[in-house]
Amino acid sequence: MSVPQADVDAIKEAERKAADAYRDHDFDVLRKFHSEDCVFITPGSAPVKGHGAMKSVAEGFYKSGATEGKIIKEEAMPMGECIFKILEVQLINKDNNVLDTVNAVQIWRKDNGEWLHLFEIVNSQTPSKPPSS
Repeated sequence: MSVPQADVDAIKEAERKAADAYRDHDFDVLRKFHSEDCVFITPGSAPVKGHGAMKSVAEGFYKSGATEGKIIKEEAMPMGECIFKILEVQLINKDNNVLDTVNAVQIWRKDNGEWLHLFEIVNSQTPSKPPSS
């Protein structure tokens, strides 16, 4: 079963607007594309929940030098009332250099007629360093 094109287009538009807000460092606008009960999991961190926590994660990515995320691969599939996405994203700095490439799993849910980002797990493709002995 595939995702209806209208839903794919609506999510892509939400992603474009969210990316614009991120690039503009406007995290208050960015959180409007996330559900109030959103969950975000990044490497080496406990899950964060809600708008305020998501804003803190986004600010942390930005402060680390990742001023843009460029989707290079994505796949979407229906999952009940939600849409499940698998992505590969390049994290880009202000000089247009790739800082990292990450894999992400996302769940989008339609709330009051709008597709909102509900859940995301991000994992770096950069191998982690072994612990020092």
